[in-house]
Amino acid sequence: MNRIDQLFNEKNSGILSVYFTAGYPHLHDTTEIIRALQQHGADMLEIGIPFSDPMADGPVIQQSSAEALKNGMSVKHLFGQLSGIRKKVHIPLILMGYLNPIMQYGFDNFCRDAAQCGIDGLIIPDLPFAEYRESYKPVAEKYGLHTIMLITPETSEERIRLIDEHTGGFIYMVSSASVTGVKDT
Repeated sequence: MNRIDQLFNEKNSGILSVYFTAGYPHLHDTTEIIRALQQHGADMLEIGIPFSDPMADGPVIQQSSAEALKNGMSVKHLFGQLSGIRKKVHIPLILMGYLNPIMQYGFDNFCRDAAQCGIDGLIIPDLPFAEYRESYKPVAEKYGLHTIMLITPETSEERIRLIDEHTGGFIYMVSSASVTGVKDT
């Protein structure tokens, strides 16, 4: 059973899921951050794949992505870091990243390497849902990866039902249809 499903089946209270950008603040901090977050009570982790143009993210994640890229983080490097992580980490791990670097790596290769590292799910904010259903879902499922889709308060009930039918693990509810980390007061 996928660790995401196992977590939701076994936990009767709230779940603490934490996001961080791989390779930030330093290139080799990624696995140490994962272990520390698990040790201090995180139930699930979203590991951000840095990208040069994170259009759905606000200034904090944009800055951490820029710094991680400057540090030398890449998809290939991240998989190298994660290769032995399951010896010490048992909580669900989700890779969150934009489609461009994943496509450059090759989607089948990406899913294969993610699964070999013990990744449980993927969040790809700019992956069109129709394209996901037709082309990407079968590949992710072949490797046992849940693809978690996003909805906003503006998403129609009909679309939510469609997404629910085709997504794995859970549906990611974005609190607003704006970029992350930005709040007008």
